[in-house]
Amino acid sequence: MLSACDDVALASPAPEKMTGPDAILAGEAAEQGGDLVNATAAYQAALDHTDRAVVADAHFHIGRVAWRQGRYDDALTAYTKARALAVESDTTEVRARVENGIGAVHYARGEYEQARAAYGVALELTKEPSLRAKIVLNLGVIANIEGDLEEAREHYQRSRALFREARDLAGEALTLHNIGMLHADLEEWDEADEAYRRCLELCEAQGNKQMIANVLLNRSELSCARERYGDAVASCDLALSIYSSIGDEVGRGEAMRWKGHALRHMGQLDQAERSLNDAARVAHRTQVKLLEAEATRDLAAVRRAGGDAFGATKHLERALELFRTLGAQREVDEVVSELKALAPSAGA
Repeated sequence: MLSACDDVALASPAPEKMTGPDAILAGEAAEQGGDLVNATAAYQAALDHTDRAVVADAHFHIGRVAWRQGRYDDALTAYTKARALAVESDTTEVRARVENGIGAVHYARGEYEQARAAYGVALELTKEPSLRAKIVLNLGVIANIEGDLEEAREHYQRSRALFREARDLAGEALTLHNIGMLHADLEEWDEADEAYRRCLELCEAQGNKQMIANVLLNRSELSCARERYGDAVASCDLALSIYSSIGDEVGRGEAMRWKGHALRHMGQLDQAERSLNDAARVAHRTQVKLLEAEATRDLAAVRRAGGDAFGATKHLERALELFRTLGAQREVDEVVSELKALAPSAGA
């Protein structure tokens, strides 16, 4: 049986037969359905167009797919080409989308000041309501990570209102996803579950595979908080299946991290360590410092549970270094306390 995205792919003309703008539209349809391979092929077909503004837009879309797959160097290369062409052709809205994309790469790498700067440029340039909503959402995500939950909440609420005003269901789903995470940070479990439920409904209606995987992953985090570790592992496995099918390497790393976290609480230490090591390798390779810090901290807990205080200390020291680089003060304080608790046994 064909999936919805298979139907779209078969119904669309071959990329090489389409004009630049038509190829970009076909690529967006494939990307929305999670078919990133055909999306990239369609965007590449637009690169030979005579209009520089169209070529700039194609490079932007190619960069966005690379970003979705965790290929951040490739994303920056495409975004840099798109920005130069957008400036030359005086295409302000394309330039704004590119700056937002560059901000997203810096955010993923934990370079929050550079991310804020790029988001600020994008916000200045764009008059497009959905993009403004997305930028406000991104600023909220940074505030959330840095522990300013009230500022994050304000950004999320404003972002959702802007998305709803623009009738952008995909954007509203993204905001609900982040609102769910904020509720989880505040241990408001029922509110988090409701936000995820509504988000999943919107994502299913749009066939957005990547967001479905993201919500499944966040539900696994919620299950861990409620000590339902078997449910968490099952949600992670579902998310892993989707991330693998769409080539999202960073998503795979996040799912392996939460699977390892749940397995450790279930006492399955060997399996937990394998999963967390895989997550840390993905994070290091893709330069996602937050994921590397979290996976390394969980590895320390595995070593501590296995009686290896020295190994736990080394992992915690590495996690502390990464969290300090990110400016994640709440996590820094927690890891410092964990190191102090380990000090007597580690030095024995």
